[in-house]
Amino acid sequence: MKRASASADAYVFGSTRIRAMELGMLDSERIERLIEAGDLDSCVTLLEELGVETVYDPDTGSFDREKTLELRLRRAYDEVLSLTEQADFLKLWLYPYDCNNIKAVIKCSYRGVDAEDMLFDFGTVSIEALKEMALRGDYSGLPTPFGKAAEEAARALAATANPQTVDLILDAACYRAMCALSESGGVPFARELVGVKIDLTNLLVCLRRLRMADRYVSEVFPRAFYLEGGTLDYAYLTDLCSNGEAYFWERLEYSPYEKLTRSGAKSASLSAVELAADQIFMDRVRHARSVPYGAEPLLGYLLGVEYEVKNLRILLSGYSIGLSPKNIRERMRIGYV
Repeated sequence: MKRASASADAYVFGSTRIRAMELGMLDSERIERLIEAGDLDSCVTLLEELGVETVYDPDTGSFDREKTLELRLRRAYDEVLSLTEQADFLKLWLYPYDCNNIKAVIKCSYRGVDAEDMLFDFGTVSIEALKEMALRGDYSGLPTPFGKAAEEAARALAATANPQTVDLILDAACYRAMCALSESGGVPFARELVGVKIDLTNLLVCLRRLRMADRYVSEVFPRAFYLEGGTLDYAYLTDLCSNGEAYFWERLEYSPYEKLTRSGAKSASLSAVELAADQIFMDRVRHARSVPYGAEPLLGYLLGVEYEVKNLRILLSGYSIGLSPKNIRERMRIGYV
C-alpha cells in the first residue's frame, strides 16, 4: 500500500543541515577555477584546497580519481541518510550502482574474467556478497526485483552470447525498483524525478535507434528497449520514431520535453543531446532549492552531489587525456548550486 506523503515537519532539522552542506559544494565559480587550473596535478591540488577529500594509491602514491569520487559520494549519502529515519526513498539512487555491479559480475563470470575493476563499492548490495553469488551462479539472494532479473539475464547471456540482453533486462529491473521505492516513500518529488529520468532515457534510445536505423536495425524502437514508469507511453514513443528524425523533433516540440528541441539538438551529436537531457533533469532537481524544508532539499542535495561527481569525472578525465579547458568546459553539466 502506498504511504501517505511524508510530513515536511519530519525534515526540519535535516533541511537546515542540508542548507549548510550546500555551502561546501562546488558551484560554477569553483568549477571554473578547476577548469582553468592548467593541468591534472594543479587541479587536484586546488580540489584539496576547496575541501574535497582526495585518495591516493597506497602502492604508487598516485592520485586515484575513482576512489576520490566514490568517497565524495559515500560521504554525501552517509550524512544525508543519517539526518532522518524516513530516508529509505533516498536509497533508490543507489540502485543504478547495484545494477552496474550485477551486470559486471554476470558478464565477467560468463567470460571467465575478474570484474573487480568494473565494480563500484557503493550501493545497497555489498561487492563481496555479489561476487559470492556470481561464483555460485545463484542470484536469488538479491533484493526484489534484482534477483529474478539477474537470473534471467545470466540465462539469456548463456543462450545468446549477447551482452546487450543483460543490459536490457537489468536496466528494466533497476527502473522498476526505483519506481517502487519512490512510490512507497511518500515523496511525490522523488517519483517525479524517476519518471523524468525514465522519459529522457527512452527519448535518447529513440534518437540513437533513429540515427542507426538505415544501416543497422530493422525495428526502430523494439519493445525490449522501452523502460516503463515514465509519462511517455510506448505507443507515443513508437510514433515519435515512425517517420524519421525530422518528425521526431517536430512531435517533441509539443511534449513536456520540448526544451530538448531548443538546445540545438536537431543537428547536434548524440553526446550533445545527452548533455541537454542532463540539463533538463537538473533543472527539475533544482526545484528542491526553493523548498524551505521537507524531503526535497535532502533529495536535491544528493542528486546535486551525483552531478558534481559527474562533472569532476569529466574534468579530471579531460585533463588526464590532455583536453583543453575549452573542450572540458563544453562537456560540463549544469550544477545544483
